[in-house]
Amino acid sequence: MTVSPQDYRWSSVHTHLGLACDPLITPHPLYLALAPTPDERHAIYRTWLREGMTDDDLARIRQHVNQERALGDERFQRMVEKTLGRPVACRPRGRPSATSEI
Repeated sequence: MTVSPQDYRWSSVHTHLGLACDPLITPHPLYLALAPTPDERHAIYRTWLREGMTDDDLARIRQHVNQERALGDERFQRMVEKTLGRPVACRPRGRPSATSEI
């Protein structure tokens, strides 16, 4: 959508970086746990954004999006699978190999 999260007008990134104050945004507990003060949280969040994502991270996200699967830890995936009643784990490409039982 944009080259940088800061370029997207409707992103919460402006609040998380301390550039704006949006009363509609409730800070997530994980964001609050980054540091004890707002200034420290803003700095850590800024560093995290600059580091970006690895190619492996992006490939994993693409795989989940392409297969319409839930991306998250095992607990989250179990919850989604139970709620939706469908598998959420990614599968390898192609047809399953034939197995013979002897």
